[in-house]
Amino acid sequence: MNNKVVNKQIPLETIVKVANHLEDYKENYDRKFELEQNKNKNIPYGEKQWEYENGNTTINYTIEFKNGKNIKESDYNWFVGNLNQPSTIKSISIDLYVSFYTKSQNNTINDIKIKSSSGANVNILCGTKNPGVNPCSINGVKGTLFGKTSEEDATKTSAFYFQREISGEKVEVPAGTVVQTEGSDAKYKDYINIIWLERKGWSTPKELLEQTEKFVESINGKYIIIGLSDGDENTNKEVDKLLEEKFGDKFINSRKLLVDYAKNDMGKNTTESNKEKIAKGIIPSNLADNNGLLSVTGCKVLSKNVCDKIKTLGYLN
Repeated sequence: MNNKVVNKQIPLETIVKVANHLEDYKENYDRKFELEQNKNKNIPYGEKQWEYENGNTTINYTIEFKNGKNIKESDYNWFVGNLNQPSTIKSISIDLYVSFYTKSQNNTINDIKIKSSSGANVNILCGTKNPGVNPCSINGVKGTLFGKTSEEDATKTSAFYFQREISGEKVEVPAGTVVQTEGSDAKYKDYINIIWLERKGWSTPKELLEQTEKFVESINGKYIIIGLSDGDENTNKEVDKLLEEKFGDKFINSRKLLVDYAKNDMGKNTTESNKEKIAKGIIPSNLADNNGLLSVTGCKVLSKNVCDKIKTLGYLN
């Protein structure tokens, strides 16, 4: 769900009422998501009953000032506080995002075991949204693959589940059967591969590098590696160094890119909190949240860099 209000002529009092309404709407869904989490806590994965799985709500307040500055925050108090000087404001927008995933109640979720071709453990699918993986096919049966994040180690997947797309007769799946993922389809063989790394599925920088190398070896040579967007300069120092040394011009340090962008964009409207983040090498809140999930502006900055990199590497020649 995406509700958006853009203001250039509506009275500020009305905008505040709209903001209050959307905050109440967000809070209502937050309560629903929390109740579902508590209801399914400590229940085996295959027995959980979800109406709103992986629920997420976000409100972004964007103020475009007459001096050319465009600032986005998710803090309601920041937004209301900046309305005290309406003469400095050119436009206002409020974005409410509500997302969740609902599983089909008709098809059984099956426990399955997955290993890589080398026999190593597979640490993917910590959740339900896995572009490039789903929909997939196992022994001719099409469906969706799910993973459960380990309670002991959030970077590991402790169990896997498969849910059929269409109910049918029982199908035996022999050990060693290859999972045919959406991304392995031949139609993608000439695509440019954009690999955006995250802090899941690996425990050490060396392990992440090895996983990335194996993926690169399996594709057509056209690729770009996007590094971690969370963390700070100190915590990411080793992993950034390894990736840059290995992949060179094909590596984009997304955290550093956006921190440098924020440094060049600093001004009197930059909050003290964001100044502290920039000083530590953390992407500021107008470009990403605390988990490194980029804002619209952050995505635009990174996307432009990716497009420039594609041209520089000659992938479109």
